[in-house]
Amino acid sequence: MIDVTVKVPEDRIPEFYSMFGRWLADPAAFEVLPTEETEVDLVEWSRSDGDLAKVVWGKFSDKAKALFSTLMDKPGARFSGDELGRLLGLPNGKHGVAGVLGWPGRHCQAVGRTWPWAWEYPEGENARYWMTDEVAALFRQARAN
Repeated sequence: MIDVTVKVPEDRIPEFYSMFGRWLADPAAFEVLPTEETEVDLVEWSRSDGDLAKVVWGKFSDKAKALFSTLMDKPGARFSGDELGRLLGLPNGKHGVAGVLGWPGRHCQAVGRTWPWAWEYPEGENARYWMTDEVAALFRQARAN
């Protein structure tokens, strides 16, 4: 087993431990199986998505805007999670980056689009993140408006 640290609101600690205990006792009870209702066909971002990009950009937190600005301003440049964490002053490095990307991913899914960032796991390394030229240009335009 490994240790995992998560932040939980103080008033919800008992609820968290209860949920975690149920999960340990019966992991299958928490398994999410895809169904027709939960499957979503997401479309890649394209040049014609300027209005959607503006809507999504407007929902990003300040930290998400800073992270995406870093990727947008250097399209194609691959950053490790630790590099992005240092650049943005995120206290948990690569884990902080993963946390910042959570809501932007949901906002994109809500408008039927894929995540605007790309990632890879080079052999033996941690994840690297970047934006393509096309998507970076789309979100730079959204940022400017």
